[in-house]
Amino acid sequence: MAWRSIWDKAYRWINIWFTQFRVVGLRNQRPKRDAQGIIIIKIDAIGDFLIWLDSAQQYKKLYSGQKITLVCNTFCVEIAKNTGFFDEVIPIETKKFEFNVKYKKEIWSRFCDRAFHTLLQTAYSRTVDMDLLARNIPAKEKIAFVADESRVNLSRYITFRHIRKKLDDSYDRLIPSGGKNLMELERNAVFIRGLGFDFQAGYPSLPQISVHQNVIPQKPYTIIFPGASSGKKMWPINRYAQVGEYIIRKKEMDLYLCGGQNEEYLFHQFVEAMQHRELKDRVHNLFGKTTLSELAEIIRNAELLIGNDTSGIHFAAAVNTKGICIFGEFAYGRFLPYRCERDCKEHKPIVVCSAKKDCAGCAYGKITAACKENLLKTGRYQCVDEVQVDQVIRALS
Repeated sequence: MAWRSIWDKAYRWINIWFTQFRVVGLRNQRPKRDAQGIIIIKIDAIGDFLIWLDSAQQYKKLYSGQKITLVCNTFCVEIAKNTGFFDEVIPIETKKFEFNVKYKKEIWSRFCDRAFHTLLQTAYSRTVDMDLLARNIPAKEKIAFVADESRVNLSRYITFRHIRKKLDDSYDRLIPSGGKNLMELERNAVFIRGLGFDFQAGYPSLPQISVHQNVIPQKPYTIIFPGASSGKKMWPINRYAQVGEYIIRKKEMDLYLCGGQNEEYLFHQFVEAMQHRELKDRVHNLFGKTTLSELAEIIRNAELLIGNDTSGIHFAAAVNTKGICIFGEFAYGRFLPYRCERDCKEHKPIVVCSAKKDCAGCAYGKITAACKENLLKTGRYQCVDEVQVDQVIRALS
């Protein structure tokens, strides 16, 4: 498995490296007939998409009377359609689009006979693939952010400067990004203001979705999201078990563990780590057992959600459920903690439990020797490992 993981990472680097050369010889497509409507590219992961919903609802007001088409990650289609913000939703399997040249060309060809008035590339960390997609969609006007040039945006970071320039030239206008220290809600608001609309950032809001009532557990209950996109960001499962037992005994709530089907092993590890056997029946397994719409409504009806830095915590924000995030500080300030420009005092908080280390923000700098050593020993960032059970329990009140 270790060798497979190393190969997957190496293959990704190689693929990203060679993808940049596809821009050479690719024409920047423009409409050959009357162009109408708006097309928005937002092919990020679920968490990024949920944060973006705060500004996404503004496009209907900004482009009143025009058809709005969204191109998004397949995983986000269900959510996107249920918002009512878009007239058409076109899905892309993002990982396949990154690695599979044939699929990439199939996606490009879908837009050959389309003609849009305005294309909006909304991502700050826009990748080479995102730019190539924008380049292949015929639009009279193309607008994007000035790109993130940090190593967090790996795809652009390893691309030759002259190719980055050519990708930038795909757009008629680049909106200044507002600097590197903005929280993503604020950054999305900057883009809206750059389009000429007066808007202040606040918590995202996901409209209520109709699901079968049998899906919603009996109240009161707490949701725990123990997984993450990387093991480096995952708080130890035995500590989640300690917090979970406290919630069952002191708060008199059942626990529902959620995540992808491939994370179901975490449920078994959680139950195994529990010290009081009589409480195990109060822990329920929802890994891979819900649709995204069902998951959203389960979180909406929960008293609390606890998790790592992953989509679950952003679902909690979008459905106004209190969230507690065990947060590694490597990208501190960009996605968490939440910062709003308008008054959001009535919104239930997203509480960040972090180690408050001096090296916070290492995603934009250098990782410390101590953190490297911790990664070798535990597989986790030091800032994640140093968050204690008592700190999370104190955040419950």
